[in-house]
Amino acid sequence: MNAIIRREPLGSFFDEIFSDYFTRSGFPVPSRSATSPGAVLARTDVVDRGDKYAITVDLPGVRKDDIRVTVEGSRVAIAAETKSSNETKDGDKVLHAERYAASYARSLELPAEVTDENADASFENGVLHLTLPKRAHVAGRRLTVR
Repeated sequence: MNAIIRREPLGSFFDEIFSDYFTRSGFPVPSRSATSPGAVLARTDVVDRGDKYAITVDLPGVRKDDIRVTVEGSRVAIAAETKSSNETKDGDKVLHAERYAASYARSLELPAEVTDENADASFENGVLHLTLPKRAHVAGRRLTVR
């Protein structure tokens, strides 16, 4: 089965030139693919506080219930989705209709393993705050050879 791929030469040209600029400056770059919407890279700060990591993630427009945080060893994965629609009507004639959807995703590999014991997660004003304690270092022990 042959697939026909339709390309917009000027659209992809401008996307390639300016996508890095908009990503570095914090503007979300929408995906041009109609089949799979892209995830926006959420702005993230990670601070090493000695015995724990403090992680701050900007998730504008997201509800607390739509955030998923997964901790596995030294890897932390954060995903969130938001959808909204706004429609202004004057009788049966629609004057303005707007829809917005975004997915945020971030996966971090921390320098040390973390534990979810005594971990803290809070979300306020579109900002997720995570406090992840480092896993206690277990000293190796010497085995007696018989």
